[in-house]
Amino acid sequence: MRTRSRRAAAAAVLLAVTVLAGCGDDGVSEATVEEPAGDFPAGEVLPDRLSVSPDGAQVLADCWEGICRWDTVDGSLAAVDGGGHLAISPDWSVLATADGPTVVLLDAETGEVSAELTGLAGEEATDGPVVQAVAFSPDGALVAAAGPEREVRIWSSAGDDVATISPDSDVYALAFSPDGTRLAAAGGGPVEVFAVPSGDPVGTLPRSSGDGDGLAWSPDGAWLAGPGPGGAPAVWSADDLALEAVLDGHHLEQVAFAPDSETVALTDAEDDTVRIWRPADDRVRELTGHTDDPVAVAFAPDGATVYSVSARDGVLVWDVRSADLRRRLSPA
Repeated sequence: MRTRSRRAAAAAVLLAVTVLAGCGDDGVSEATVEEPAGDFPAGEVLPDRLSVSPDGAQVLADCWEGICRWDTVDGSLAAVDGGGHLAISPDWSVLATADGPTVVLLDAETGEVSAELTGLAGEEATDGPVVQAVAFSPDGALVAAAGPEREVRIWSSAGDDVATISPDSDVYALAFSPDGTRLAAAGGGPVEVFAVPSGDPVGTLPRSSGDGDGLAWSPDGAWLAGPGPGGAPAVWSADDLALEAVLDGHHLEQVAFAPDSETVALTDAEDDTVRIWRPADDRVRELTGHTDDPVAVAFAPDGATVYSVSARDGVLVWDVRSADLRRRLSPA
């Protein structure tokens, strides 16, 4: 898949009605795009990961020269830190990186190593990154990582072993539920859900697909979004894992829930459009303005802004209600 090759490259360099106001009768509205001013150096931003700080003041993504952080008020580049990251803790205090099969946790401010999480198999892997996915629990107390040998391990953030999980297929995405009691895994097969901290299987999402690795829980814990039939974006009930909605005709790349838990932003593996989807009534808005395929997406904490990133365009900033492209964040 395209996403996996981008991850390998990255590792190598170290509101619901409000949201959809203005939609037409068919629930689709073309975005009004304002072209950002200035030249942008292509290929500066790696598109796989995107994070917004808890206070909404900064956006973080990997750039070729390091980890870029932007000020969300004026769009300025706030800082560039060395290296790259696989995940950042919910409070933005800890970065997860990898050294072979070891997950290394770094203080996000000082860069000092706070823990080394060892035991993940796959040290001899040569066709891609050994650590294929990392996720922090909502309280930051646990860290999960997936390797290339169908293994997921969970540690405490201090480095203690908690559980070892053997999923039925390769794992390229991990996500803890908001209450920290479950861990979802997606990648080479149907999406699987495991209990935390035991690691015991909870179930497999019906009609989920291995053809995609976008994965996200709703903030209220009621829903889980991921690749559905044929890789289409889909939403399941977290209570009984029943399939609730599918956005047919699309192929999920990555997905993020809005703070209202009723709306998702998603990217499509087959086009350059960002979509805002409300599964409850299948209403969709299309945000157009990327010149190549966007990958990661993230909402601001207030739900009024969504961010998307592509390799050519960098990070684009969208007004959710109007669908206007407000700004492009550049590392230049």
